Amino acid sequence: MKILLISHSSLLKGPRQFRQIKIIKKNPHYTLDCVGSEPSGLEDNYYKLRSYSFYIDAIRVILLKFGFYKLYFWDRFKRKLYRKIKNNKYDLIILHEIRIAPLAFAISKGTPVILDAHEYSPKNFDDNLLWRFFIKKYYTKLCEKYINNFDKIITVSPGIVDEYKRVFDIDPILITNATEYVENIRPTAIDSKRIKILHHGIASSSRKLELIIEMMEFLDERYELNLMLVSSTYRDFYLKKLVKLAKGKNVKFLLPVNKTELISFSNKFDIGIHFVPPTNFNLKYGLGNKFFEYIQSRLVVAIGPDIEMSKYVKKYDLGIISPTWSPEDLAQSIKNTNLEELVFYKNQCQKYAKELSSINNEKEIEKIINKYFKI
Repeated sequence: MKILLISHSSLLKGPRQFRQIKIIKKNPHYTLDCVGSEPSGLEDNYYKLRSYSFYIDAIRVILLKFGFYKLYFWDRFKRKLYRKIKNNKYDLIILHEIRIAPLAFAISKGTPVILDAHEYSPKNFDDNLLWRFFIKKYYTKLCEKYINNFDKIITVSPGIVDEYKRVFDIDPILITNATEYVENIRPTAIDSKRIKILHHGIASSSRKLELIIEMMEFLDERYELNLMLVSSTYRDFYLKKLVKLAKGKNVKFLLPVNKTELISFSNKFDIGIHFVPPTNFNLKYGLGNKFFEYIQSRLVVAIGPDIEMSKYVKKYDLGIISPTWSPEDLAQSIKNTNLEELVFYKNQCQKYAKELSSINNEKEIEKIINKYFKI
């Protein structure tokens, strides 16, 4: 029983991809081939999906603007990859994000294809003028052409499930980004004279990270903000802007740690902050990895008036919700939370860490895959 998993990005660094690979590899009946920009190290066979440099791809998007979608997609790297694996026979294909749909269906030849859409593709970066001008229509066309051809579709939050239903009349399965249960850690003690706030993730301008730096103007010297940001060629300018903005404030920039160390490393902090205004549709209904990673790290969760995350924070009493997207209001909400409440919220994350882990999602993924093989 042979499965092919395809991802445009890294199979090792993509938390969602890596979790699925581990689930598949637990079953001795399955052979797993993977396509991606970096191997997970667990697959039986790996095929590298190469791509052009950022600068060449920035020029190539002009093809999208003029509707040359097929020419844009089938670059020399994808044509070479297709020739390499086109004769392989697979019983199931799992595709991460619709951007690689033409390759998946070219390979499938009738084999069932599951789409892990992650988020809502036609509105990926609607806050970005260049994305709207060059790329948005392409993603919309991919959805219109392929979305009804997938055997099953999964996505990350209730709001995104509802949007796919509304626009494309499909019924996706909800699989959140909950991370693995970490059993062997406990909430760390809080030093009332040095309350350590952490934010980790991508240095993306869409996420308005300058707001949590501005928040520090309204907090006293007891509070320390730690930023552990992952950058890239086209994000370096934004990261430099953040570093400049942070000068003179109690803000530290940390080197990113390996994802296998992320939960234990984060455990030594006190508050995990995820303050991301709804600048685009996917952020509005986001339920990201870091939210669940903060819970596994046993941190107080601090967020804005977010639609999806607020449901969890309220239901399980996990932390602090700012009433607005104002840095001053966020700071005030943190200041109004006393030491005893911070300890309580940490203990709530400890109490519900298992329930809010990926355990139930893993069972659901196993059930979806096993149906194809009558296991």
